[in-house]
Amino acid sequence: MIAHNEISEKIESRGMIFGEDAVKEAFQIEKVLNRAHEIHVARGGLFGYDLEDWLRAERELAGRPNEDEIRIEETTYAEAFPKDQGRN
Repeated sequence: MIAHNEISEKIESRGMIFGEDAVKEAFQIEKVLNRAHEIHVARGGLFGYDLEDWLRAERELAGRPNEDEIRIEETTYAEAFPKDQGRN
């Protein structure tokens, strides 16, 4: 699974800003993708069931409370870090 900080670094490196809805949707898709992969592996890695695995993952996640709700803070766009300056 890709860590959230890796995703944010990729987004920041491209200089793009996404709205709250787009970010939440992206994380939801990531959750479904990861769960569908778990189902695929549990099935023995058989091909041809990708749609079934995806739909099952969506149903399972729709029934769960959203415990790990992501809080997104609205910020104003700041100038990008100079290329030679490292991040801490």
